[in-house]
Amino acid sequence: GIYRDSGEVRQGLVDEILTQIPEEKIIWEAPQKAQQVWFIKLIGANVNLGNIAPAEVIPLETIRLGLRSDTFDFFLNQ
Repeated sequence: GIYRDSGEVRQGLVDEILTQIPEEKIIWEAPQKAQQVWFIKLIGANVNLGNIAPAEVIPLETIRLGLRSDTFDFFLNQ
């Protein structure tokens, strides 16, 4: 898979996938907050994320909008 046992993203594999498939055609499974933040920082706020728990939809949107400390600085500098 795209994650190590620790939950860390295998960046090399993701980079390789992105060289072959356009990012808008991929849905990345990212159940953990750290994984969601990683993909938002890599691809942008409109990245297609899947396997999001219903209770995590609103918190994920606040991350996408830069309203949480995880992504506040990222969007502030753009």
